[in-house]
Amino acid sequence: MFVYAVILSSQGIHADSQFQASNSKISLVTESLTLTENDELLVGIKFELEEGWHTYWENPGDAGEGASVNWSLSNGFEASEILWPGPHRIPVEPLMTFGYNDEVILLTKISSLKNASFPLNIKANVGWYTCKDICIPQEGEVSLVINKGDILLTEESEEIDEYLSTVPVDFEQLYRIERLDDKFFLQTDIGEGDHYQDVYFFPKAYGLTAYSDDQNYEKNLNSFILEINASKAQLKFDAFEGVIEASNNEETSYFNISYPLEVEKVENNQSIILLLLFAFIGGLILNIMPCVFPILSIKILRFMDHSENSSTKTYKFGLYYSFGVILSFLVIALVLLLLKSSGESIGWGFQLQYPIVISVLFYLFIALGFMFMSNLVFGGQLGQLSSVARVNNESLESFLTGILAVVVASPCTAPFMGSAIGFALLQPGINSIFIFLSLGIGFALPYFILSVKPSLLAFLPKPGAWMETFKQFMAFPMWGSALWLLWVLSGQVDSDTVVMVLIGGLFISLALWLLEKNTSEIKWVKWLVRLVALAFVIFSVLIIPTSYSEKDTQSQEELVYSEVLLEQYRNSQDIIFLNFTADWCITCKVNERVALKTRAVKDIIKQKNIKYLEADWTRKDGDIAQKLEEFGRTGVPLYLLYPSRGEPIILPEILTEDTLVRYLTEIN
Repeated sequence: MFVYAVILSSQGIHADSQFQASNSKISLVTESLTLTENDELLVGIKFELEEGWHTYWENPGDAGEGASVNWSLSNGFEASEILWPGPHRIPVEPLMTFGYNDEVILLTKISSLKNASFPLNIKANVGWYTCKDICIPQEGEVSLVINKGDILLTEESEEIDEYLSTVPVDFEQLYRIERLDDKFFLQTDIGEGDHYQDVYFFPKAYGLTAYSDDQNYEKNLNSFILEINASKAQLKFDAFEGVIEASNNEETSYFNISYPLEVEKVENNQSIILLLLFAFIGGLILNIMPCVFPILSIKILRFMDHSENSSTKTYKFGLYYSFGVILSFLVIALVLLLLKSSGESIGWGFQLQYPIVISVLFYLFIALGFMFMSNLVFGGQLGQLSSVARVNNESLESFLTGILAVVVASPCTAPFMGSAIGFALLQPGINSIFIFLSLGIGFALPYFILSVKPSLLAFLPKPGAWMETFKQFMAFPMWGSALWLLWVLSGQVDSDTVVMVLIGGLFISLALWLLEKNTSEIKWVKWLVRLVALAFVIFSVLIIPTSYSEKDTQSQEELVYSEVLLEQYRNSQDIIFLNFTADWCITCKVNERVALKTRAVKDIIKQKNIKYLEADWTRKDGDIAQKLEEFGRTGVPLYLLYPSRGEPIILPEILTEDTLVRYLTEIN
């Protein structure tokens, strides 16, 4: 891997036709020192590199950067784009780069207009990289004076002509490009022409082909086929454009090719059947996402409780649980669609953007943990919220467990969910309701199957005294979830408010303890204890925060996302990694721990000078919501990797270190 070093000593400007830098020298060469009006002249920047060093082509491959030349000319003169000679392959295991070893001349045509002002003063500010075991960025200025007169060839003109002959010309044979899966096939008819011994394709744009993969060349009677692996970056291109290197014995020719590609059009009327399938699969996977872990402990207890029940009873519980899940998804869908139709910038998992909702869930998990640990049982007339103990109204309990599962699971976005929910929210209508319905069915199905087939629970131990111990142990996941919610809340309110919510949780626990210990036979004492417990609950509710606290700007990262900063980096042609995240998104935090924040990823971001931007959606933010909508998403996580030029790559929602390192290594 390259280590970039800045050599400050090479920054001085020499007003001369030559400039000496470390490990290289550049010269401004010309085919003639005289020129007339309405004529053109070939000039070039000649790079002379020390042995073993190289510089880069316009597309450098896996690493590096091509040279840049900024011309300053007298009035009445124009400079063309760089005429790049055909490049060479320069492998730097495990990467492949494209460029030039030892020496090269980058040519430019200088044109004189009718009223050109002589003499012509040419100045060129040149930036380039010289690389061996390390890469060194260089910068220098060279100049020449061209007088008025007929063309008189210089001694450098012959060398200029040699390099001009290696500048690619248009490929005159008939050819076409076909893409099959992850491969491109260049097919051409050569007619009566000679076969080439070897052919290689250099892409002009980053992200078109896999640079380090071998290309397979096959000769037929009057044609040849070149098989080229497509890049894993999955960028979209209008054309397959680049340079063919064709070799015969010691002769090498270079040809430009450009063939239009069929660009897949993403239309709003995507197949509703496919989106429903995606939503269903996403709902299934959502059962094993990190957000749902707290509810898994509740489900486990219910499985154990049901293991000795009749199949009719377990079926009934599964039906009520599924009904609670599906109804909750439909309610969330209606709320989201109503808010979207009213102009709100809102998305999946929106409820955890509100301090009041987080605080209520914090109290709920504190209460659930206490109930697991104690023997507190509420009256059967209301049921009990989730499976914390045996109650008379177990059907209502199952129904409420389904509601709770959806409330806690909704901050997560499972694979396949993103495109389906994005379509549902960005194109509101009856199809949106069906998408959320499909999501709910997928989420409820595993539990329902177990309720229909109780025999699948045969592997569970027989109920006994151990279940009380297990029930108490399940309090700790509840309290762990409460701590996580408190951490999410700390990103929205100040520390004093967090402490107040903690005090509220303490009073909720005290109220439950009083109810558990309220065993007095005296009626007025029993009611007095209940009133005190109710007062504690009311106090806890009254201190719940209802709005955000002011942000502490001193604690914010320097590279917080803004559209202005993103555009600034895009204009500077920087590589950008844009991370859409939120404190309440457990999937986001898992990805950060296992991939984004690892040493290997940090090192490659630093080495390649990748700009890391974080769009934190912990608090409601219309700008972030709007940016998510641009990519058909209404929830986090979303990871965008911008190359220096071209459209961004959408990375998988579930990241691993290896996956992320591969993308970051290949990006340019």
